[in-house]
Amino acid sequence: MQQELCVKEQGLESTLREIEESSKNSSTGLTRLLLAQQKTISRYKDEAKNLTQAFQQKLSSLSCLLRQDTPLLLLMFRVSDLDRPLSITLRSELNRQKQRAQELEIQMEADHQKILEYERQVSEQQEKNTRLQRRLTQAEQRAASVSQQPSVISQRRKAASMMDLETLS
Repeated sequence: MQQELCVKEQGLESTLREIEESSKNSSTGLTRLLLAQQKTISRYKDEAKNLTQAFQQKLSSLSCLLRQDTPLLLLMFRVSDLDRPLSITLRSELNRQKQRAQELEIQMEADHQKILEYERQVSEQQEKNTRLQRRLTQAEQRAASVSQQPSVISQRRKAASMMDLETLS
């Protein structure tokens, strides 16, 4: 009977050791899970804090812009963006800004082409103006010479008639 008791005691001690070891392993695992959960909660708190600050900044910028009577189209973020995660909002805003930059580049190139065309037209008009000015000057000179011709002719006629009178006398 003592032998049975010894065997049972050894079995119980071995079971107790196994249970203690299992308990220690479970405690270690639970401690690891608790630390991981605390880190995750800390990250979520930080992200919530950052999102709250970003939201407050957006609201304050919105209220400033609204006070300045700025059209809502000029706002950097749309109101619908406020319920989306910040990274998606920033990415979509970046895409909108890139698209706007491309549109502006296209518009700038078109305006540049228009400017070149206008400069060409101005140059042509200046050339035409110069030619017309030259023709006007020539016409004025011809008109002046033509207007002087009658007086020269009348002077010649006077001189000729004077001579005729002198010869007749």
